[in-house]
Amino acid sequence: MRSQQGVLGKIVGGWQFGSFFTLQSGAPFTPLNGSDPTGALAGIDGLVGNAIRPMLNSDADLASMTIQELIAAGGSSLFRTLCGMPSATCPGERVGNAPRNLLRSDGIGNIDLALTKNTRFANDQNIQIRFEMFNATNTRNFGIPDGRVNSANFLNQWATDGGARRVWVALRYTF
Repeated sequence: MRSQQGVLGKIVGGWQFGSFFTLQSGAPFTPLNGSDPTGALAGIDGLVGNAIRPMLNSDADLASMTIQELIAAGGSSLFRTLCGMPSATCPGERVGNAPRNLLRSDGIGNIDLALTKNTRFANDQNIQIRFEMFNATNTRNFGIPDGRVNSANFLNQWATDGGARRVWVALRYTF
């Protein structure tokens, strides 16, 4: 019914369907000490301990674990925060041994759908109705969780905005 002749042609013809799939592995992120006990970053605006890495407190392969597996394995207890000046209970490290981008957030799986209806009228006039649905399955895709090991929200990906389903309809008239 491409020619859209007659009433039946106007109803049945002119439909288009489109989809877009996004499959992505999780983004890497670095565990952070969350404080600057030695003052190594003193005077640098905005950093205040957010660039210092903690010490590893485990020999587990953390790089291959999901967020849920990290939490089940001990969460922040897998790391030891730096304690600052040397003492009987503290070796006085300035930098931790946790590698950069050691941890990985959960991946993204997303489906977007579009349904379009074009109806032609006399003299090259067209009405288009477009229905689009982003994140059609309403799958929660979490962001990068809090990486500060001294935070109560360490590895809390549920506090990130994963995005909800969005639906919109548009009407377009061309002449």
